[in-house]
Amino acid sequence: MKRVLVTAGNSNLGKAIRKKFEREGYDVWYTVSDKSKVDSEKAIPVDLRSEDEVKKAFSLLDKLDVLVNNAGIFTEGKQDSLPLTSFDDVFSLNVKGLFLTTREFLPLLKESDGSIVNISSMNAIHPGFGTTAHYDASKGAVSSYTKSLAEETGLRVNAVAPGLIERDALKGSQLEEYWKSHTVKKAMMKTEEIAETVYFLATCAGIYGQTILVDNGFTLL
Repeated sequence: MKRVLVTAGNSNLGKAIRKKFEREGYDVWYTVSDKSKVDSEKAIPVDLRSEDEVKKAFSLLDKLDVLVNNAGIFTEGKQDSLPLTSFDDVFSLNVKGLFLTTREFLPLLKESDGSIVNISSMNAIHPGFGTTAHYDASKGAVSSYTKSLAEETGLRVNAVAPGLIERDALKGSQLEEYWKSHTVKKAMMKTEEIAETVYFLATCAGIYGQTILVDNGFTLL
């Protein structure tokens, strides 16, 4: 049985990705940042920003076929007044955490000729909504890292760049209305749709170093 690890597997998108791989018969492991949220023997509590914790936590796994780097945080604020802590928090998890996790598993992935799927964002290649330059930059780093790592390792390393993900807090909001007025399909993204693309990139052949937009055509308009 093939094994996948999904970071931040208890997030809304993480759960959808886990379910997709479970349906396809994978042995699914995932990380959680809060020990109180460990709800399965396959859940690994770990602070992905800590090199020591990453090394200790992931020593449990001796085989891996797919790594999905889903963990990340979003903050916003005007760049002329953004606290340094907000900038550091975003880059510490979105970029450093992804790097530490990937580095830890590269030997196992090379052994299995496995694949990596990183979660980037449409903001990596399209401006966000006005106060997200630091977040956009972190996701731009994810997409650049994806491309270079594929060339360096010869592994299938790709990224998914989701658009605005549907959630209850956005229903009826101005952001939802703005989104729908600027997309080809007048809807926000569903986590299940993004999970399908993640699985496709994890298992397909011939695609290396690409960032695939899943945004209902927002960036076309």
